[in-house]
Amino acid sequence: MAETTAIEVNIKKLNRYKRIKKTIPYWLILPALLFVVGVLWYSVLYGIGMSFFRIDLALPDTPFVGLENFFNLFGEERFIHSFQRSLIFVGGSVGLGLLLSFAFAQGLYKVRTFAGSFRGLALVPYLVSGVATAIMFRFLFSRTVGFVNQFLVTLGLERIEFLGEPSWAMLVIILANTWFIVPFSTLILLGGMQALDPDLFEVALVEGASKLTILFRIIIPLIKPMIGISMIWLTFASFNMFDVVLPLTAGGPGRATEVLALYMYRLGFDFLRFSDGAVVMTVILLLNIITSVFYLRVFKSEV
Repeated sequence: MAETTAIEVNIKKLNRYKRIKKTIPYWLILPALLFVVGVLWYSVLYGIGMSFFRIDLALPDTPFVGLENFFNLFGEERFIHSFQRSLIFVGGSVGLGLLLSFAFAQGLYKVRTFAGSFRGLALVPYLVSGVATAIMFRFLFSRTVGFVNQFLVTLGLERIEFLGEPSWAMLVIILANTWFIVPFSTLILLGGMQALDPDLFEVALVEGASKLTILFRIIIPLIKPMIGISMIWLTFASFNMFDVVLPLTAGGPGRATEVLALYMYRLGFDFLRFSDGAVVMTVILLLNIITSVFYLRVFKSEV
């Protein structure tokens, strides 16, 4: 009887130890979580709150106006135009970025010699500041001394005013943004590929599967969650992109490249319309949340 009681006590201690062990990861991430909540979410929630008040430097009070700021801003043609420009910008960046990320991840996965060095080099664009990226692309696509136009002249073609034509300017900021954000997305996909069992590929090759079959029947289905996370990052970074667009085109020519993030900046710091700037911030946040939920549902693992 005493022996049975001792065994039960030991089992209870073991179960308690297992429960405590399961909570250790949560305790370890708690400081970082508190920091994010304290710094990031405070500013986000404060910004959302500002969108429901009329904040005017000429007025002593900040009256609560509810959704009035939203209705007023949604009726502005400039906001609708910026929203449309953002959808084109984000769609182009995510589509091109995902293709390039997958191609680069595949290449890095197959590299065996100096693999660590190549993966480090792949991060270089992400480590460069957005302003430096903008300056580099301004130089590349300059009409007079730009490398791209010099190459066109060498081929006997006419120079193109890349930063002076609306369609070309949008293409340039998409390329610049993609170059800037693709490295991190590449590492996400590479991590998913490295988690796969190499024996799967060997068995598939023995069974006579082609490389395209392995890609679409094995690799892509197994790393679908990583693809979803990669697309979330690409979308977040594109909707929030400001530091590449402003020095590259400043929203021009005209307002052809004035995306929502740039429009939000101008509302707050050029026109001092802080409430309307907060409304645009809230819209960007909602777009990020909606697309994230959509990606997580579409790209959830099926295995």
